[in-house]
Amino acid sequence: MKKMNKKKIITIASIAVIAVLLVTAIVVAIVSSKKDTPTISDNTQATTHNPTKTPGNSNQPTPTQQPTPTPTVPVTPTTFVNPLTGLPCSEEISKQRPVAIMINNIHTALPQEGISGADVLYECLAEGGITRLLMVTQDYASLGKVGSIRSSREYYLDFAQNHNALYFHAGGSTKAYTEISQRKIDNFDGLALPMFYRDPWRLQNFALEHTLVITGEGIVNAIEYKGKTTQQKEGFDNPFSFNTENQAPNGSAANCVYLPFSHYQTPYLKYDETTKTYKRWQYGQQHIDKTNDKQLEFTNVIVLFAHHTGALDSSGHIDVTTTGTGEGYYISNGKYIQIKYYKANEDSPIKLLNTDNTELQINKGKTYIAILNQDNKASVNMNYNK
Repeated sequence: MKKMNKKKIITIASIAVIAVLLVTAIVVAIVSSKKDTPTISDNTQATTHNPTKTPGNSNQPTPTQQPTPTPTVPVTPTTFVNPLTGLPCSEEISKQRPVAIMINNIHTALPQEGISGADVLYECLAEGGITRLLMVTQDYASLGKVGSIRSSREYYLDFAQNHNALYFHAGGSTKAYTEISQRKIDNFDGLALPMFYRDPWRLQNFALEHTLVITGEGIVNAIEYKGKTTQQKEGFDNPFSFNTENQAPNGSAANCVYLPFSHYQTPYLKYDETTKTYKRWQYGQQHIDKTNDKQLEFTNVIVLFAHHTGALDSSGHIDVTTTGTGEGYYISNGKYIQIKYYKANEDSPIKLLNTDNTELQINKGKTYIAILNQDNKASVNMNYNK
């Protein structure tokens, strides 16, 4: 092999050294560039401006300071309840007055409509052995059609006043009209207001006196038309006090409650273990609301005994003593206990008491209240065979 020229070898070596130096310089430049570039992770926002602390702005954080976090104060949600049921509702509904509506309950006028919208349902004798119902509802604007609506009796005013309710009726006895005027009852008479109307279906199937109805919208309009206050008065003494949790009273079994109002009207309420409610029957059949084809049912059944007087005239009108003290039963969750009640005057709320005079606590839900002649107390059956 021929020997390479010495000068040539030196030249090649020089080129190799230059190449190595060039590569080294490039690597150093790349590493330096990476060190100067900030790294931003996927879950961190890059700060594009980091002001420094300046004189006269002592509250401004330096690049190494973190702002003091604002302490969080826990907020406890306020729950508003329907004073008739103890169940949650809006603030507006919780603070308004309920309505009380006179409902026809004679057999020939059935079925009723909208009656399942009652939060509280009163039943008491009228005349001739028939009963009338008073449905009391807090959220009345949401009602559909309600009826048929019948005339007032003076003691039904007392039931409505238990709740300071706006009173809806269609006519009334002479004494009822007298007391409406004297007691300044906030009343709405279906014989005088256009918000009530004769239902076309009822006109085809019933006598005229069984055809008058109203809707929730009509109720709202009637209240506005007469300029009555819808706000419950300050400090109103609600007749109901509710248990924190649903429970059975510490008493005896009440599986089917038989209520002999008269020879004509003997309803009963059967306890349903599944729903924990009492379902109402009358005239030998389920008590059904035509609006939704559902049977009326109640968490609480309250039976009160009061003195009945009459007949007082040729029409068979009676009088019922609602004031003073009396006895009764509280029934819920398949059990019953004896109770007492007290009502200072016709316009004051009733007070429900245990036999030791402590305030009665009832379960949350709908309540049915039967006012029976005290002479019929012995005929009430808590375990009727039906």
